[in-house]
Amino acid sequence: MSTMHLYIYDHCPYCVMARMPFAMKNIPVELTVLPNDDETTPISMIGVKACPILKKPDGSFMPESMEIVSYIDQLDNNPIFSPSANRADLSAWFKDVNLLMKQLLYPRWITSPVKEFQTQNAIDYFTHKKSKELGSFTDALANSEQLIKALEIQLEKLATILHSETSVNEQLSFDDITLFGRLRGITLIKGLTIPAKISVYLDYFSTTCDIPLFYDAAQ
Repeated sequence: MSTMHLYIYDHCPYCVMARMPFAMKNIPVELTVLPNDDETTPISMIGVKACPILKKPDGSFMPESMEIVSYIDQLDNNPIFSPSANRADLSAWFKDVNLLMKQLLYPRWITSPVKEFQTQNAIDYFTHKKSKELGSFTDALANSEQLIKALEIQLEKLATILHSETSVNEQLSFDDITLFGRLRGITLIKGLTIPAKISVYLDYFSTTCDIPLFYDAAQ
């Protein structure tokens, strides 16, 4: 079987989710980070500007992170991920931190080392688009201290609802795909205190999935 190809943005939580099962199941994949302002490439593949996109061995393209995860997990007819537990507490936590994490991360991504923001055009494209949703990146950065304190409170709550340092629930599940995908970015936030349980969780999935964290580039 020819090697599959995954097109991603390195900062994107959904792209992180799509990457996770490959290393965990020892399935080779080639990664390409698309410039954030490149509309032509993804539209030519799936009709819209979105990532992740998996190019399968037959040359067809598959979008949607969890569809990619399910496809890879079931390739050998020996899936390792249990279904999501549909936990109300976890869903509520994601809702509570959604805006907060965008406020902290969007302004930091454009000055981070991720490859999708290596040109000014890519930075401008992202900033223009996301500022409509978030407001001024400059204002968000200026409010970092208050935002970090608010996120630290939420992370303490999260630590109490994790089953262990290696799984959200009693066994590995799609909830872990979702959680690590969303949590990875917080390692870019300088000065953020991450509870020990969550720090170990992040390190575990970073290693297991061969997806680096951002501590060395924190800002």
